[in-house]
Amino acid sequence: MNKEVNKQSELQQNENFLVKIINAYRTNEKVVNITTGVVLVLVVVILGYFLWWSPQRQAKAELAIYKAEQYFAMDSTTLALNGDGSCVGLIDVIKQYPCTKTAKRARFMAGACYLKQGQYDEAISYLKKFSSNDKILPGQALCMIGDAYMEKNDISQAAKYYQKASKKNPNDLLTSLYLYRYALACEMQGSWKDAIVAYEQIQKEYPQSYEATLVEKRIAYAKTQK
Repeated sequence: MNKEVNKQSELQQNENFLVKIINAYRTNEKVVNITTGVVLVLVVVILGYFLWWSPQRQAKAELAIYKAEQYFAMDSTTLALNGDGSCVGLIDVIKQYPCTKTAKRARFMAGACYLKQGQYDEAISYLKKFSSNDKILPGQALCMIGDAYMEKNDISQAAKYYQKASKKNPNDLLTSLYLYRYALACEMQGSWKDAIVAYEQIQKEYPQSYEATLVEKRIAYAKTQK
């Protein structure tokens, strides 16, 4: 008997709950329908962006940058940046396809071109906007920013970016170079202890690198200046 009462009570509660939901929907039917419609539109837009629009833009960007990359490889920085009249350059690729992976790559190359041309502020601007999941390029970009600041005689900022480069995805290929440049920048600021730490890190972690053959004399000199 008690079981039947409990079941009836449970059924009554479920019915009351459903009634509340139905009444709530009827009360807010217009708002619910509009909200649902907006959500569906957003889903369609997002799917369209990732499945159709973005791949299309990426493909067009790759076609657009082809000639500029050739000029970049040839060290023709002006043509790489601005194009040759028939093909666009890196700057136009960045402007026309700003959200593509190609535009990210173009920012790196544009920064490198401006650095070679001695236009250091432009180089810094483009390189700071560069981002990538690549293991090597982000460190190179940070080092080039350091180089640009060094050319501007802003040693403090140069040291900052060389140090950042040395900590970005450490590798046997380039990290010892970044550490060496950081140490030299520290020397120029009179930060001898920091220089020694960087030199000793090269000795310990990158003993096979070219920079490792240079640091023993630098350490000895730095220790005389402390």
